[in-house]
Amino acid sequence: MVITADNRIRDSRTPDKKGTGLLKVFIKKAMGTRLLLFAMLLLLSVGLPFGVSEAFDGKHPRIGLTPLDENYQMQVSPSDRCPVCGMRVIQYPKFNCAIQLKDTGTYYFCSTGCLIRSWMHPEIYLGLARELLERPMVREYFSGRQMDARETIFVYGSDVIGPMGPALVPVLDERHLKVFKRRHGGKIQVRLLDLNDARWYEMTGRNMAE
Repeated sequence: MVITADNRIRDSRTPDKKGTGLLKVFIKKAMGTRLLLFAMLLLLSVGLPFGVSEAFDGKHPRIGLTPLDENYQMQVSPSDRCPVCGMRVIQYPKFNCAIQLKDTGTYYFCSTGCLIRSWMHPEIYLGLARELLERPMVREYFSGRQMDARETIFVYGSDVIGPMGPALVPVLDERHLKVFKRRHGGKIQVRLLDLNDARWYEMTGRNMAE
């Protein structure tokens, strides 16, 4: 006779009471469902994963607490959340970036990927018309200098990993691009003004507006 877990249960001195066994299974399932519902309610009460609930006011993403200063420098606050993914922007000082609106209000982002998607499709990610956007600000990779993203070259496919995965890294010019690719690799380089949905998909394999 082959001894299995089922055999051991049958050979035990305790009689096999089917009704009791079924009741135990039912209780376990019921408890599992209750725990799942409790976990969902807890998440809703304290904020969804990655703080998505804190990034929105119900209709639109929450704008940054403090706008860019007079020199267009970022003023990231601990409460600022990325409008796209909901992560705390201040936790990523090497990658965070911003979009300033024409009324000087500022949205802060965890990374350039989230910024670019919002710049290209503000109606989806910010709930705003494109003409309300003023300038996108990023941190140049080597110097950390905050500058207009339209003046940089973005490199994709390097070994640099950002908050959302493989990073779109902004570098200053062609000379910096050569140095960066020598150190970190990079499959594609593109300027923000040359980006569109088709190019984004070619680079990342994902739709920009998803």
